[in-house]
Amino acid sequence: MHPSRPLDAGSYPPPVYAPAPNRAAAPPVGLLWWAGSTAVLGIVLGVVWWLGAPGGILYGDGRLPGTWLLRDLTLAGLEVVAGVAVGTVLARRLGRPGGLRRLLAAVGGSVLGSVLAVLIGTALGAWIGPHGSPEIPGSGFGLHSPGAAAIWPAAAALIVFLAALFDWLQRDRP
Repeated sequence: MHPSRPLDAGSYPPPVYAPAPNRAAAPPVGLLWWAGSTAVLGIVLGVVWWLGAPGGILYGDGRLPGTWLLRDLTLAGLEVVAGVAVGTVLARRLGRPGGLRRLLAAVGGSVLGSVLAVLIGTALGAWIGPHGSPEIPGSGFGLHSPGAAAIWPAAAALIVFLAALFDWLQRDRP
């Protein structure tokens, strides 16, 4: 402190010694963006699944049981791509503040997006077509393997886990 300046009682302790702001929190708007964008991506995936899957609107006969597995695998493949994309974007942001909250928001949004993809695809199949045959149960457009809906959040979480593991393995240890 300079001897000619009087001590200001209102500025003690000096701002240099003030506690650091909380940098571990992610902004709430960012968390809403992660959850919302992955949910909107689920709507897009549902439409793409309905358009491109065998037995969907563009090709194939949904009444043939041989197309049902391919229909489910089409959704599973779309969800793998979405999970890898979301996981890769998340993994690039691991070192930033609020990483755990961001991860939880994105994986939660991926769960919601996966459910929306199944609901949207199934609803489009019921409303617009192709319609199944009443004599063949399960011939309407829908998901027969519910495990395919869990692939997207699992892939996103796995990508982030592997990125964090490789980052941890590459650190210098004493």
